[in-house]
Amino acid sequence: MVHLKAIFLDFDGVICESCQIKNDAYYNSYKEFGDEVARKVLEYHLQHGGVSRVKIFPIAHRMFLNREIGEEEHRMMCERFTAWVEQEVIKAPLVEGVEDFLKAWQGKAKIFVSSGTPQDEMRRIVSAKGLDKYFTEVLGSPTLKADHIRQMLLKYSIDRNDALFVGDAITDRDAAADAGVRFIARISQDSRLQKEPYTIQDFREIGNLVGELFA
Repeated sequence: MVHLKAIFLDFDGVICESCQIKNDAYYNSYKEFGDEVARKVLEYHLQHGGVSRVKIFPIAHRMFLNREIGEEEHRMMCERFTAWVEQEVIKAPLVEGVEDFLKAWQGKAKIFVSSGTPQDEMRRIVSAKGLDKYFTEVLGSPTLKADHIRQMLLKYSIDRNDALFVGDAITDRDAAADAGVRFIARISQDSRLQKEPYTIQDFREIGNLVGELFA
């Protein structure tokens, strides 16, 4: 009998095929500073997928512009980023098989979105895509993903051995390890997790792995 009681899913690249939208937004956020800077910021984002734009912009300014970002500049960049991506993510297709997976586990396990997207924005997107009915809670930044996991396991009295995180970024893998839960990597367009022991191309493949990990 499968003893899976909590499922945590990253959003971009796991639930939704929206990674390229975010990639373009990071590049566009810095293209006024030149193509080289924009490409470096994009590569930093790809290496640290799942980290909120709120944190990446100050880091990118220090690393690639050699200056601190001002409070007003930071606010305007975040607002512009949201304006670029939110409606595009709402229109983006779901990962193959993910809605069938959500339907299959609805009522059997607590299901959570754990994203680096600002929480209010993430909740608007999930609702607009008609997916909120599947999730126990939709969680975003500024809280870190490892803390999402720990807080929800505590709140719903679930043992970490009965929990799974599905992500497509190194930060997702590290969050799962930090919280002590099992991890499956979805190999999306920009994923750096091809060598993980448990991987899927899409959710049509996940059933056997869940059976193996939680038998």
